[in-house]
Amino acid sequence: MLSVFIAALPALFMWEFAAIKVNLRLPKTARKRLFKLGGRFALLALVIETIEGSIPLHGMPPLAHAMAQAAMAAVPEELVKFAAVNRFGRKELDETGPGIAILLAVGASLGFAVLENKLYVFGGGIWVWCARALTSVPMHAMFGFIMGSFMTLAWRNPLKFDENALALALLVPMLFHFGYDFPLFLEQYNPHLAWPRDVQPVLMVVEGIFALILTNHAVNGATAIYGKRDPVDPNGHRALGFAGFSLALVVLLAFVDLHFSYGAQFAMLAAVPVVLTLDLALLAYVRSTGILA
Repeated sequence: MLSVFIAALPALFMWEFAAIKVNLRLPKTARKRLFKLGGRFALLALVIETIEGSIPLHGMPPLAHAMAQAAMAAVPEELVKFAAVNRFGRKELDETGPGIAILLAVGASLGFAVLENKLYVFGGGIWVWCARALTSVPMHAMFGFIMGSFMTLAWRNPLKFDENALALALLVPMLFHFGYDFPLFLEQYNPHLAWPRDVQPVLMVVEGIFALILTNHAVNGATAIYGKRDPVDPNGHRALGFAGFSLALVVLLAFVDLHFSYGAQFAMLAAVPVVLTLDLALLAYVRSTGILA
């Protein structure tokens, strides 16, 4: 039980960030159902990936091998997650509005992340947990933000769903997930290459910024979220507190890097905290000044 809690900590942080970002919190019962649903679908995706693992890839060049592995990780995970959100979201849509898709997609993504984190932590220990807490877990959440935002745009008209936006809700997270995994696999199969380590933090920053800007676009407007609700962070105080925490994390990582010169590893670990710090600080400013009121 303790190992599950430890594995879930970074996911809980990202889940609270999602609630602050959308300014909405799912009821407790819905959150539990969603995390359980995400875990079940994650098991299904792992079964699919295990079957894919039986495909013979030996003898392939490192580049082709990395591309195949990244595709076999990204496609089933995002496809299964899309099915989960699509199934769960239709039940919540009428009461809350299409913006609920963002929380659902992020929650399902974090269900995947917790399960994967538990498996990796069990085999790799605390340092693996630290690395995944700052990289893989928040990037899963970013893929969820992208999927949920496109679903929000697709579901805005209850009489006719936008099929193009719905297709993007599946394809873009697949592409971004592939883009995140590919340099990791390539470095694994060809450790002498330096450019995958240099490219990885840039990809993470670009994908993170894209995800959060798209989320802003999706949730702005009266048709995104409606009905009776209590805003999670109407004045930006929680956003400011989380921005301070993310900034402290970046400073800590910079301090460690100055003493141990981790270089590319520092950039990779700091990429998402930097994006979160900037986004949360801007969100806190906007809400405190009432610019969007």
